[in-house]
Amino acid sequence: MKPLTIDEIRQVAARINKRTYDYEAPFLQKVDQILDDSEGKHVETVLGEAFTGLLAQVDDEIKEIESELGVRPSCALGCDHCCYFPIIVTRLEVKLMLKVIKSWPAARRRKIAAQIDRYVTTYQAELKELAELDFRKDPAFKERYKQKNLPCIMLDQETRTCMAYEIRPIPCRTYLNYASPDVCGESHVPAEPLSFEFLYPFYVEGMDEVLTEILEVVDDSALGFSYPQDAAEVHYLPLLLQEEWRGGAVIAGE
Repeated sequence: MKPLTIDEIRQVAARINKRTYDYEAPFLQKVDQILDDSEGKHVETVLGEAFTGLLAQVDDEIKEIESELGVRPSCALGCDHCCYFPIIVTRLEVKLMLKVIKSWPAARRRKIAAQIDRYVTTYQAELKELAELDFRKDPAFKERYKQKNLPCIMLDQETRTCMAYEIRPIPCRTYLNYASPDVCGESHVPAEPLSFEFLYPFYVEGMDEVLTEILEVVDDSALGFSYPQDAAEVHYLPLLLQEEWRGGAVIAGE
């Protein structure tokens, strides 16, 4: 499919804004499905299924919109321009990411553990600088972040692919390029006439529904987080992951 012009992308965005659709319903249906299927499962398993399932639901909604409007992103495997963008997440999301990784096969866990250890050592100076880059008050924080040329902590720089693709955060899923791929390569922060960030609150609502059910029977401290405090604390992904990281034992599962 031919890449869209900026004007064409704006027209698509306008059509999405006029779209009559109950975005909340599919997320709540996913929650009902997860909870209905939870009988006999360990609470950690249910939590992981909710996290991955609701993240995947964001992808499904985007694909539904793309299909309806007849558009397709120009993003492709090995294109990693957006992996140098600032990714802002909650502490809870980071803790859930680590929980899910802990359930993966040993070889994959070890590879990710080595990646994180190497990253926090290699980019120690840059991570200290990030702590001073205020995304709340600095309107140019995206440009300043991108100019540091700091890769995502989960980016395999040899293959230019995400090492935790299934659980990549919402910003990674909702930033898509429908123009020429050259746009990403030629600009630190390309114009974003089309974004799917409006789906984030529905994902959050779904997770809250699941957590509310889980915390009726299990204390949050037993699950390794504090709710809703951890859901309210937001920062750059590599900083929060560095803080939550305690060496390979965190995800070794051994």
